[in-house]
Formats: sequence, C-alpha cells, structure tokens
Amino acid sequence: MDKITKKIMDLPKRLLVQEPLNLYTGIRGMFRESSTIAGLPPGQAVYTGLRRDDPFSMSIFLYDEETLEERDNISIEELKQLNVENKFLWLNIEGIHHVEQVKAICELYEIHPLTLEDILTVEQRPKIDDTENYIYTAIRMLQFNPKTRKTVSEQLSMVLLKNVIITFQEKEGDTFEAVRGRLRAGKGRIRKEGSDYLYYALIDTIVDHYFIVMEKFGDQLEDIEERILRSGQRRDFEILYELKREMIHIRRSVWPLREVISRIERDDFKFIKKSTRIFIRDVYDHTIQAIDSVETYRDFISSLSDLYQSVIGNKMNQVMKTLTIISVIFIPLTFIAGLYGINFENVPEFKWEYGYAYFWSLLIGSAVFTLAIFRWKKWI
Repeated sequence: MDKITKKIMDLPKRLLVQEPLNLYTGIRGMFRESSTIAGLPPGQAVYTGLRRDDPFSMSIFLYDEETLEERDNISIEELKQLNVENKFLWLNIEGIHHVEQVKAICELYEIHPLTLEDILTVEQRPKIDDTENYIYTAIRMLQFNPKTRKTVSEQLSMVLLKNVIITFQEKEGDTFEAVRGRLRAGKGRIRKEGSDYLYYALIDTIVDHYFIVMEKFGDQLEDIEERILRSGQRRDFEILYELKREMIHIRRSVWPLREVISRIERDDFKFIKKSTRIFIRDVYDHTIQAIDSVETYRDFISSLSDLYQSVIGNKMNQVMKTLTIISVIFIPLTFIAGLYGINFENVPEFKWEYGYAYFWSLLIGSAVFTLAIFRWKKWI
C-alpha cells in the first residue's frame, strides 16, 4: 500500500485538480497492478475494480400477479428462508467488492466459479453466456452526474434463473427506479409475465438511459459550439478533449451491446419465452438508435475541434493582417525618415524654407496613399 500511496502523491497537481476522470483511471490502474490476478487459475474470486468503502447491501422484490414483498438490507440467512414457490424474485446486490458475500450468493444459487469471476471483473466487454442453469449477462450502465457533469459508468451483471433474476452492482445507485415503481404499482405486464420480462425491463431501462446521457452530451456540445463561435477559449478545447474521451468509453459500452441483444432476440434461450423476445426486438432497435447517436456526437466533437482550430486560425489571421497593415504603412515612413536623417550637407530640402512642411506632407501623403491602395484592393 505504501508503494501505491507514493505513486498517487507523485501525480502532477494538474491531474489532481483539473482531471478527476484521468485521476480515477490512473488510480484504478495502480490498484490493478498491485493485485494478484495474473497467473491465477480460472474461476478465482478476485475483485478487479477500485477499492471501495461502500457497505454490502441486498434488496429483494418477491412478487406475483397479486402480491408484492419488498425488503431492503436482508441477510443471506433471511434470503435462504424466502418462500419463492410460484413467485418471482428479483435480488439486487450492491457492493460486489465484498467478495466473500458475493461468493456465498453464487454458491447459494449454484452459479459457476467462472461466472463469479466475470461478475468480479468489472471492466469487461458486454457479453451474454447461456448455461444449463442460468443466463449470465454483463452490460454497462451509464448515468449522468449533474454535479460533476460527467458520465458515470458501471458494470452490471445479471443472472437469470428460473423465476429468479439477480443483479450485481459495484455501488449504490442505478437506473432502475422506474422499474421498481412499475413493480410497486402492479400495472401492466411486469407482475404477470415473470422474471424474463423483468430481465427485459431492466435492459430496456439501461438502454433508455443511454439516450439521457446522449442528450446531456448534446446540450454540452451545443453550449461549447456557441462559446467557440463567440470567443474560442482554450478551456473549451480542453472540455472537448474530455468529452471525446468519455464518448470513446461510451462507444465501447454501447457497440458490443448490439451483439448481446441480437443474440437474446435470435437464439432460443431456455429461460426467455418467445413472447418476451418480441419486446427484446424493440430494445435492439433502441440500441441501434443509441449507436447512431454515439456516432453522430463523435462526428460533432470532431467538427467542433475543427471549428475551434478555424476560429483560432481566423483570429491569428486578423492579428497578422493588422500587424501587416501597420508594417506596410510605416515601412515607407521609416525609409523617408531615414533618408532625411543622413549626415550629408548637400541635401536641398535642408536649406529650403518649406522643407519641414514638405517632409511632413511626404510622410502623411505616403500613409494616405498606402491606405487608399488597401481600400481599393478591399483588404480593409
């Protein structure tokens, strides 16, 4: 730990103050370097994310068409005593860095050690695995933090069993409040169709939040575009660079999801009914729209970068134009002043009564003549 602390303290001050996203990435990489994942046999329960102090928490929705039981902060012993016969269970787990508790849950529901390893590996590509006893899905959950105006990305692991769905989250906070509200209200299909429909509803909510994040991106980019056209400050270019990095991360989250949703729609999964796959097709369409939005905003960011360079270039051209005009005006004036500053005695204008007036007339006439040429050429 002393070695890692020293690395953090050696980080540049600019990184600590101005680039919290880069700092987070850098610290996460340091902790990963210190882990002992490399060389371990497959299926080892090792958490690969950032070390957290968040508590471990489990909440449940136990429901059928007529009844609903909602409980927070339940223990594993209480979970074992639940009567889930002829009912559907949604178990939500927050704090997967508590490896022993997660491992106990996986043992309770006979989840394979390789799947446990995937759950604890929080920076993997969205994927879906179909086993004999369950369906495992890894997906990126994106949220927009209005305080930091940053996109928060988190891996969500979902295990769909018969009449049971388990969601594993890194920390507290998710995008599922609307789904919880629908379960509490008991309206529509969600309490009637079973766990596979809830599985669809959770994925659909995650994809819908991609559009919310994209909308926030669009608002920021429009503000930046207006500021660039008005002033073109260096800070706007730095913000564009940060947004570009975030967009790359979002693209890595959204693009592989298309393959996952396509498999769910196309393949014959044991725990997903044919009637539910119709709704999955709608999620697939939304995923394609999200991908199109990502590509659109990527192009928008690139065009804003070009616009910034153009604005800065135009500003520089205006400065150079002004300096050139001033230089061209004063070059002949300097020549005339230098000519009459020579030390020869036989200069006729020196002894002329109107020589001084002639000198100033020549200077002013040269400047006016130069400006007239610029005006005629429409350079000014």
